[in-house]
Amino acid sequence: MGSDANATVILMKKDTNFNWYRHKDILPYDYAEVSEQPAPVYPAPVGNIMASRPVRFLDGGFIWVSLQSEAILTAGNNRWYYINPGEYVLTKYLVKRPVSTFKGLNFQEDKIPQGRLGWVVLDTVTSKEPGIQEYIDGEYLDKHVLVRILETRMVNGKAWLKLADKKWVDATRVARITRPERPAGIPPGVKWIDINLYEQVLVAMDGDQLVYATLVSSGLPQFETPAGLFRIWGKVRMAKMGGGEKGKDYYFLEDVPYHMYFHQGYAIHGAYWHDNFGIKQSHGCVNIAPRDAWWLFGWTTPRVKGSGWEKARPSNPGTYVHVHH
Repeated sequence: MGSDANATVILMKKDTNFNWYRHKDILPYDYAEVSEQPAPVYPAPVGNIMASRPVRFLDGGFIWVSLQSEAILTAGNNRWYYINPGEYVLTKYLVKRPVSTFKGLNFQEDKIPQGRLGWVVLDTVTSKEPGIQEYIDGEYLDKHVLVRILETRMVNGKAWLKLADKKWVDATRVARITRPERPAGIPPGVKWIDINLYEQVLVAMDGDQLVYATLVSSGLPQFETPAGLFRIWGKVRMAKMGGGEKGKDYYFLEDVPYHMYFHQGYAIHGAYWHDNFGIKQSHGCVNIAPRDAWWLFGWTTPRVKGSGWEKARPSNPGTYVHVHH
């Protein structure tokens, strides 16, 4: 691979064949963004809007709703989405958007290439030499493709990664997977999670064995994810999330999947509203792709029975979570 300048550096492409309609056990809903606000919510789909009063309005910020049915209901000349029991919204207020199909690496099941690995997190083009960003004659790399890292070189105080002969990329465009050292506060032989806020990479460990790795989106600078050693204190499969001040940083998200709370109200959870994993984006929680959230929810403790809430206790303790820069 290192001797052929024309060889592709991509080890694993984006999973474009994954079909969410076949995996409703992982994510049971479709989701839509409230694109036009205020959006009135009605108690029933009607043909004459003037004959009914809204039960509430969706407005003031970043708002997503889950769709209880894929079907669009027609009443007169009006078309409706069914969002909650007794709640319907005209389709013109909502934009149904696809959910990320990104998935991390399962080191026990996937065929994992040897060597240092990382995911491209921003679309980029390789350069022939480190330190010079070129956009001609290089290999185009989509975000979220997996690459092997052959060498790291500093040029003018900036790190560059060699992916193949005459193929270099700026290190800030790649999230590198590293094997973490177990913190002193975690006993040997137990499951634990390492979250590297610099690389935006989460690694699941069983003792000193690397089990799973994926990209995250942690908190933006004004909503920094707390660093430290924690334990998951509670889990729930699905719940609404909201916060901020209307007109400023308000958000409301229905049916957010796979919450794993590790510190106060901070959680690792699935995010259906973006596909920017590997880039900081959240209000403080640790966003991961829904497929990764489903896997991690089943792997971590406390164990959850059914669809409800489970709190950690001595007989069902929580998994350790180490968050660091």
